[in-house]
Amino acid sequence: MDIGNIAELNTFLVLDAIRSRGHVTRRQLVSDLGLSNASVSRIVKRLLSAGLIAEEPGAGAARGRIPAVLRFIGPPGGVIAVDLGGTRCHGALADLAGGVVAEDFRPAGEGSDAVGALLTCIGVLEARATELGMPVRAAVVGIPALIDPATGLATAGPKVHWQGLDLLRMLRENLKLPFEVDNDVNLGALGQAWRGAGRGAHSFVLISLGTGIGGAVVIDGHLVRGRHNAAGEVAYLPVGFAGGAAATGRVGFEDVASGTALLARAAELIGRGLPSSLGDEYAVSDIFAAARGGDSVGGQVVKDLIGHVAAAIAGATALVDPERIILDGSIGRALEPWLEDLRTAVTASVFRAPDIVISKLGPNATVLGATARALAMVAELDGPPVTTSVTTSVTTSGTGGTGG
Repeated sequence: MDIGNIAELNTFLVLDAIRSRGHVTRRQLVSDLGLSNASVSRIVKRLLSAGLIAEEPGAGAARGRIPAVLRFIGPPGGVIAVDLGGTRCHGALADLAGGVVAEDFRPAGEGSDAVGALLTCIGVLEARATELGMPVRAAVVGIPALIDPATGLATAGPKVHWQGLDLLRMLRENLKLPFEVDNDVNLGALGQAWRGAGRGAHSFVLISLGTGIGGAVVIDGHLVRGRHNAAGEVAYLPVGFAGGAAATGRVGFEDVASGTALLARAAELIGRGLPSSLGDEYAVSDIFAAARGGDSVGGQVVKDLIGHVAAAIAGATALVDPERIILDGSIGRALEPWLEDLRTAVTASVFRAPDIVISKLGPNATVLGATARALAMVAELDGPPVTTSVTTSVTTSGTGGTGG
């Protein structure tokens, strides 16, 4: 399956609203989703034809015509969504209304060990689904790496040592249900489009700042993938060269703005004798707390970070002119107290500044996006394609042991 468009995203949002609300009228869909009457009527007609919803007489009205109500009647079941991060594996079992009914958390491990954690997580959630009488219809997994479209192997996952890992084969050999695998930030973008800061925005860039750095670009409702599935990988944006312009060691955005980089910068400043309340051992969160308290080292680290993030946003803005920039990840969310400083720095550097916001989904954007994608897979299996505009590619999917 290929990437869809805004009309297809609207179809998914309408179906999701009907599932979530139980009973809803066309007028309520227009009001809640901000769609036109014509768009809602067209989408409802398609869903009725697919047998995914039913139309029933509504309750009596005081005057005028009684509005019909729409109800989800798709087959019972659930979906599994997993965020297989660099340190933690977070899985969720959701019903077909998108409500989470069970979760599983466990250490992720590295390389093939992470695959073991993933399979255990899925197994636990499948067992719980069996207990609930909820057949699992599909699973979607987010990983901190890319799937090479030519080889099907994991690549560009240096933090988890996944270079060349045949993750898809391992999953095909062990899973009997339809599944897809995608980059975690790509799925995070879908989560933002579904229930986060990307909702209602036709074009946005998601930048996730944490232990590592990732990004996703959505233009006119399309997730931009690029030739190697690497579009949006802002970690590689060059910010300079080690040892000066004549040196050969390129310095990328991740080298100066990741969690590891912030810890190194704080240690460097302390080593220079800059006074600080930070002790011998501290975490990235401690640096931000120190900065909020007026600590000189914490303040300088955050000031440097704002400059680097502003430069990355300015570069993304110059290239794709997005409506919105969404900052996520533990570091991205920690920048909220300095959001106005960041906006000012970006505004001074670009032709037209995008809206810059902080994600409100916490650490759950990838799981939400994976849930949304899995629900869309179920809709596709049950009737005419009902796809999202921000989705996964055919090279990353599989159905049990049958291949992708």
